[in-house]
Amino acid sequence: MSNSQIEKSAFVNTSVRKRLFANDNIFLFLGLIIYIIVCSIIAPNFATGYNVSIVLEQLAVPGILSVGMCVLMISGGIDLSVGTLLSFAACSMAWLIYGGTPVVIAVIVGVLICVVCNFLMGLLLSRTSLEPFIVSVGAMIIYKGFALITTNGAEYPIPGKFGFATNIRFFNLPLMVYIMILVYIIFALLLRYTKFGRWLYAVGDNEEASFLAGISVRNFKLSVYVINGLVVALATILMLSRNEVGNPYLGTDLEMRAIASAVVGGTALSGGKGNIVGTLLGTIWMGIISNSLNVIGVSAFWQYVVTGGIIVVAVFVNNLRYKVA
Repeated sequence: MSNSQIEKSAFVNTSVRKRLFANDNIFLFLGLIIYIIVCSIIAPNFATGYNVSIVLEQLAVPGILSVGMCVLMISGGIDLSVGTLLSFAACSMAWLIYGGTPVVIAVIVGVLICVVCNFLMGLLLSRTSLEPFIVSVGAMIIYKGFALITTNGAEYPIPGKFGFATNIRFFNLPLMVYIMILVYIIFALLLRYTKFGRWLYAVGDNEEASFLAGISVRNFKLSVYVINGLVVALATILMLSRNEVGNPYLGTDLEMRAIASAVVGGTALSGGKGNIVGTLLGTIWMGIISNSLNVIGVSAFWQYVVTGGIIVVAVFVNNLRYKVA
């Protein structure tokens, strides 16, 4: 082989390596594969088809919430109230269905609650200089109060009236899993190939420059919160359908899981950076970690410690790409 051929081959290998490690999700994906292999060796029943179906069903709702959180965070916002808003909307729907209201009407009410609440939050945040973190914490407490008021602290079971999300199955997977996949596909295409996606990254990266470029930043940020409201509404419907009971604690900790999935997937809290594929990998990470620790037999008390540590390591490894690329 001539020197020119050797140099050309080395150049190609270097270019391929740089493109590979420049990918936002490569470390996260490789780490996930290694983790699954290790868990499968430790617990042979971990990688069974039955367990995989359980994992996918469990992560469908938090996975959908993670999409909305990813979009919000890319725009420079955040919403810590999605879990309690889900509880409030689910309680309202269950209360209506339990009292004999047609399911369609109850679903419309649930969607309106989520969209209107996010519209009001977006209106407040886009028209003022208030911090999204503080406003969403306040909203989180308000929604929890509404959920308790709606149910008076009790549960409203609706067995057999709203179980479509898990009762309808294809290839032994519930319908809610396919809905989650569809949501990821839609938003991945939306962020990559549309004006909305380009504006989203621009606004999250620099609001002032985006305004000077002709983007109505205030209205755009408002639209992002409304979209998140629709995402929360869909997650609420699926959660209520899966559990068939409305209670004030239905969405407990879901906001933390959504934020963790987005962050593990490479979404920046400062805005302007993130992608849907990374969020999907982050969602899978969260689901796999929780399930694997149960299968292996780790104490529930230690699971919090292990889960938090793995999240930190995953974020650290994913960020190494900047040094390698």
